[in-house]
Formats: sequence, C-alpha cells, structure tokens
Amino acid sequence: MAASTISKPQLNAVKKSLAKIDLTRLEERCANEAQTRFTLVEPILEVLGYSRLDDMVTEVSAGFGEKNDRADIGLFVSNKKATLKPEIIVECKKYGKKLTDKEASQLNNYFINTPSAKIAILTNGIDWKVYAADINSKESTLHSMPFMEMSLEDIDDEVVENLTRLKRDVINIKELQEEAAEFFFMGRFGGAFFEEFLNPSDEMIKAIYSRMGGNRLTDSIKGKIKGLINSQSLREVAERMTIEESKRNGNMVITTAEELKMYHAIKAILLQRKEIKSDRISYRDQKNSFLILVDDNQKKQICRIVFTQNKQRIEINGKEYDVNGIESVVSLRKELTDAALQYFAL
Repeated sequence: MAASTISKPQLNAVKKSLAKIDLTRLEERCANEAQTRFTLVEPILEVLGYSRLDDMVTEVSAGFGEKNDRADIGLFVSNKKATLKPEIIVECKKYGKKLTDKEASQLNNYFINTPSAKIAILTNGIDWKVYAADINSKESTLHSMPFMEMSLEDIDDEVVENLTRLKRDVINIKELQEEAAEFFFMGRFGGAFFEEFLNPSDEMIKAIYSRMGGNRLTDSIKGKIKGLINSQSLREVAERMTIEESKRNGNMVITTAEELKMYHAIKAILLQRKEIKSDRISYRDQKNSFLILVDDNQKKQICRIVFTQNKQRIEINGKEYDVNGIESVVSLRKELTDAALQYFAL
C-alpha cells in the first residue's frame, strides 16, 4: 500500500530539526537508558511533534496481574493523554546497545499488555525499529520483524521520510498497519515460490502445458512435466531470464569469437613464464571493452582491449597500443608479461 503523500516542507522541517540535535559525545552523555531517553529519544520525538507535556507519557503501565512492568514511553495521536491509552509505545535501550530479539520480545510483552497500542518502537536513540501487530496471530502480539528500520548515523532522504511518516500531524496509524501487513505478506513470497517449484501444483503444470501448446493433458504428460521442474531446469530458466532482462535494459554483452581468440593468445604468451598460473588468469567482457585480469579482480588488470569496427587497441599499464590481429600482440610480449608479473610477485 502506498504511503500518504508527504509534502516537501514537512520533510524539510524534520530534516532541519534533526540537524539541530546534538549527536556529539554520546558515549559520555548517554551512559544508561534514562540518559539515552532524555538526551536522544525524547528530543527526536519532539521533532516529530510529540509534546512532552501533552502527547507523551513515561513509564507506561504494561504489566499483567501483579507484575509492574512499564514501557518507557507512550505516545498519543488521537487519544488524549488523560485517557492513559497510548496508541504507540516506545522502549528505549542504552545508546550503543544492540537491538536483538531479546529486546524485541520485551517490547512485545509490553505491547500485549497495552491494548490501546497499535504501533511499537524499539530504539537505542540511533537505531529505530518500528513494529506492528502480527495479523496471523490469534493474540494481539507484534510481528517478529520490524516493518520499518532507520539509523540516524546516516540521515539520508529515506530516513527523513520514514521519520516524517511517524510525525504526529502526518501519521496515519491504520495506513501503517495495512502497510505492515502487506510488507509481512510479501515477505512470504520466497518461501511460497520455493514450495511451488518443490512440489508443483496442478495449476502450475496446466499453465506450463498450455504454453507448450497442448490440447489434452493426460496423467502421463502431467508426470513428465512435473519431473522436468527441477534445479537444472530452473538454472536454465534463470540464465535465459538474465539474458532477456539484459536485452530489455540494453545491457546485453556478448563475448565474440574474436575476443576469445585474443584472450587465449595473450594467455598463451603469459603462461610461458612459470610464475604465472593459468587458473588465476580470467577475462571480463564489458559493454565497451574486454579486460584480462588476475584473480577475476578488476584492480588486477593485465590489459584492456577495445574492439572497434576498424581497429583494435590494447591498453597496458595506462599506455595504449594499436594492434592488428594476433600477430601484432606477440610484439607486446614483454609489456603483457610485466603487467601480469606484478600481481604474481605478491
């Protein structure tokens, strides 16, 4: 589901306000959870329009029975603070602490015991993870994965946009819940795709049969088609798809017989030196050039060959040479060998 449109002034306002937050000496100023909350988390929430006085409450009761568990912060969007029914709960951890499944489980317990909460946030002041309810759970529990993650170590446009979507005058909780549900649903694609090919359904076999131009699907043909759906056929399909996608994007690179002939000739020249090992020499065909490399590493380039309609050029260690067929390459034996040996002497 597409997010609500956020205006450029709203994005700029958040970006400008974030820039004013002091992110220096955090190790010293955020020595524990309480300091992290006061120094980092609450100022950022204020940037997002949550007033400490009117829209934010600390130590939200989130226990069950005799337990006195409390979530660090509760945020009020449409509910009034006086109702003590926050729609968002925030669990703060000490700056620098890694946010693991253990901390997420603690947040989940608070969420379960805060019926008014729709969204939950886990943060150490720099890393922010936003969770929503798992719609496939019988209980009101959080999904095990966040549907939105941000790091203030690198405040780029995506981070600013995601934070702005949590802004009090922008946030649409229902929309975020629907987006989260779609995010989690689409995350199941890989597993479903694997299962379909591991055990093909009749619908898939019928679809393939139809594309083959079949008229009457018998049990015998169905079994044969099913047997053809295996790892080997999938590899072949993947290779063909890569080629087709390259064609569509105009990135198709075809290694010509002339390029391969040049490669093998140069390799034969190089292998006359026993220090140069055959299995470490390779080539990489690019759109406008053909590279001969050591260890398939573009930084270990022996030479670069450019084929044009009328002539060929070889670049070795920054110097260009015009060549005319394999014979003229032999005259560059020393240059080619020296260029290769520098990587084998290491």
